[in-house]
Amino acid sequence: MAYITDGLIGGVLATPGTTQDFALGTRRTGTDGSTWMYVQADGAIKQYYMVGIDENYQAASLTTAMAGDGWFVGASQATFADNDYGWVCIAGSNVNGFVQASVKVDSPLYTSGTAGVLSENSSEGTKIEGIVNVVSGTTEASAVEVIMTSPRSTTL
Repeated sequence: MAYITDGLIGGVLATPGTTQDFALGTRRTGTDGSTWMYVQADGAIKQYYMVGIDENYQAASLTTAMAGDGWFVGASQATFADNDYGWVCIAGSNVNGFVQASVKVDSPLYTSGTAGVLSENSSEGTKIEGIVNVVSGTTEASAVEVIMTSPRSTTL
């Protein structure tokens, strides 16, 4: 579990809930050089799924359309129910992100046909710059360790 390191009181980063505790869009620095954004879930989000975050700080499992519209990209480190409030990671190391089966280490990553899951197949979706997996994917879609340096779509 990551923790806020910049002095914000009450900022445990991986505990979504139904009460809004901070202003949406609030950013904080956490352990392992991470940056976190406070969002509200627009639909259920699975733990470790990649998310798109719109201009109102509503987060949902990342799709090609969201990437094409220039939404913020992050990784949910906890499960969110629809309308939950909580923190998603938008930069850092020792973060988990969901990838398709057999994705190779250091492969360019793209959105896929499964919302929230990245692929190394360039014909499947939009390339997401600023994110790299540091371990290979398993024989099925799974969460792997990633490094995120301001992930964003390459379509803009």
